[in-house]
Parts: sequence; C-alpha cells; structure tokens
Amino acid sequence: MTGRERAVAAGSALLGVGAWWAVAAAVGPLLLPSPLAVAAVFGKEAGMLASAALQTGLAACGGLVLASLLGVAAAAAAWWSAALRLALRPYVVLVQVVPIVAIAPMLLVWLGYGRGVALTTAAIAAFYPVYSAASTGLVAPTADLVDLYRLLGASRWRELTGLRAWAALPALFSGLRTAGGLSVIGAIVGEFVGSNGSPPTLGYTVLFASRSAHADRAFAAIVVAGALALGIGQIIGFAERKLVGRWYGA
Repeated sequence: MTGRERAVAAGSALLGVGAWWAVAAAVGPLLLPSPLAVAAVFGKEAGMLASAALQTGLAACGGLVLASLLGVAAAAAAWWSAALRLALRPYVVLVQVVPIVAIAPMLLVWLGYGRGVALTTAAIAAFYPVYSAASTGLVAPTADLVDLYRLLGASRWRELTGLRAWAALPALFSGLRTAGGLSVIGAIVGEFVGSNGSPPTLGYTVLFASRSAHADRAFAAIVVAGALALGIGQIIGFAERKLVGRWYGA
C-alpha cells in the first residue's frame, strides 16, 4: 500500500468515526454509544475482551479449517463424478440456504454448551464459499493444458493433483477470504445460544451487554469481532501472496 493509499484509508476512517460521533450525540448513549465510551470499555475490560476474542477466534478458525477441508473435498468429488455432483447438490444447497440462527438451538441440544456449537456454526457459514470457489477453480485450466496432460498419459488423479488443484488456488483463496469473515459471524451466532459466559466469548458478551443496556460494551465486542475477521483475512491474504502471488500478481 502506497503512502497516498494509506492517507486515503486513514481519512476515510476518521470521517467514519466523526459520523459515528455525530449520530451518537444525536440519538443518545442508550441507542448508540460514542467512540469515547467504547474506548473507555477497552481501557476497563481489555482482559475480558482479549479472552473473549481468543475463544471466538479459536471457534472461527476451527470452523474455517473444517469448512475448507470439507468444501475442497466435496468440490473435488463433484468434479470427479457427475453422479457424485448430483448427489451432493441438495446438501450443498441446504447448507447455503438454511439460516444458521434457525439450527443453532438444535445444535445446542445435540452438542451442549461449549465451543462445539460455535465451531459447527462457523463451519456451516464458511462451507459454501469454499465449495463454490474450489468448484470454479477446478475447471479453470484451459482445454489445451488438459489435452496436453492427457496426451502425456497422466491419470485422472494426476490431472487433479498436478494441474487442476494448482489452477484452482486463485479462486480458492478468493473464496477463503469470504469464508474467513463468515466464519467469525457463524461463530458469534453459535455463541448466542451455545455460550454461557464461562469462558467469555464475543457472542455472549454482545448478547448479555445488549440485554442489560450496556451498549458501549456490546459495541466494543463488535469492534473486536470486526478486527478478528480482518485479522483472519490478512492471514489468508499473506498465504495467498506466498503461494500464488508470483504468478497471479496477488
């Protein structure tokens, strides 16, 4: 990022904070706390917020890893066999369209309180972007490259691992960036029902603070959740630059 780009980003952030401050002053602290009030929460409850971010981050990252493994495996199976693609389609659509908030209470019944619910909802939220991106990437190689592989006698497995998997990386990382943010959202939704506050989580903090009219604490947890999602995105972007940047200019 150039100096000019950093200046534009910083200016935009300052304008956003200024607009937030103006709206907060107009509607009152019960509806929207000021940036100063949220900053005060960070000063008083930094330890709790850090612990909550760790728990939510573990659930989100675990769900993202699980969704990545399942999504890539399902995409590879769908490419390998038309019958498997048709068999998987209703389940892929189901995962995409069923609201997580509707199934989270049932996950609580099955898994009980703890990280399991948040990890599962994070995986559900992150699955489809990974599957869709991997499916798109696996058909990215040109017909000439595929014909060359087959002319050289490459097996179908060799075609998948030696050609299509590498060609799928740019699309896959694009899906992973989307899935990274969704995994945090999914984890927090799971924590709304699957966390009892011990240990603290961001989802429980937002829910409890909202119910007890502590909007400043709720907004502080939301800010931390946003930073967590951005952090995961930065890690994925770093991995993308290391793996495919030299070829695709990432």
